[in-house]
Amino acid sequence: MKRPFKPWYPKHKGPLPDRRVLEMAAARELLFTWEADQNKAAIDKMLARMDKVYGKGAEERVRYYMREIRRNERGA
Repeated sequence: MKRPFKPWYPKHKGPLPDRRVLEMAAARELLFTWEADQNKAAIDKMLARMDKVYGKGAEERVRYYMREIRRNERGA
């Protein structure tokens, strides 16, 4: 059986280009969750999982994005 055509793409060796966008989306989601139910334990558990998903230091970056979104978009 003949294999289907599969185009060759270069391997990406640097940081993921969409990581910042994805981390900001996760921060926005966590901020909405925090505003809805104020459950610190659940938010901390979700933030602890960010390092596995987005790499080392992601928890701090997502916390930073949450603060920035709250300051700049919420007018708090």
